[in-house]
Amino acid sequence: MDKQRAAARASFSRAIGTPRKQAVAELGAGFVEDGMVIFLDAGTTCQSIVPFLRERKNVTVVTNDFYVVTSLFDYPNIETIHTGGLVDASSGSSCGRLAAQTLSSINLDLFFLSTGTWSLPRGVTTPSLDKVEIKLAALKAASACFLLADSTKFCTVSKFLVAPLERLDAIVTDEELPVDAQDQIRGLGVNLHLASVEHSLSAAQD
Repeated sequence: MDKQRAAARASFSRAIGTPRKQAVAELGAGFVEDGMVIFLDAGTTCQSIVPFLRERKNVTVVTNDFYVVTSLFDYPNIETIHTGGLVDASSGSSCGRLAAQTLSSINLDLFFLSTGTWSLPRGVTTPSLDKVEIKLAALKAASACFLLADSTKFCTVSKFLVAPLERLDAIVTDEELPVDAQDQIRGLGVNLHLASVEHSLSAAQD
């Protein structure tokens, strides 16, 4: 068990080590208030939010990501709920109908949506149909949905649609997103929050 936890923590540390991800995660975490129930989608950017929640009080984190769960062992002030469901060992997460059913019983204040592919014409997409099901369940259960995705994933598309960008309440990405894309996203009525990668690099060096 200790070896498994050590391996999980090592993987988690690698995930949150990217300055771009840290910048986006830190900005996203700023929208989490005391007493909230939030959903952290499976993915390294959402995983990176965890250390920035250490000062929050009475927060409940719901997730389908096993790395998020194990990292939260170090934060006893945060209540943790795992969705269960079909295990995807390659991503350290779970998905499918059982996971989606768990979310149907929970009222979420904020859903942090993760993706490896997003674009203006095609919206948020994913290569796995099982992942669509849990993402849509979280979207339905949440009062607000924020996409967390850095600019390197923009203008890429996967097989299955999760949601068009206008379905989101906000997008948290980095300031290297092209200016014309920023204008078009704001034109959809979606709040856009841009993280400074240089600020994150400076903080890491300090």
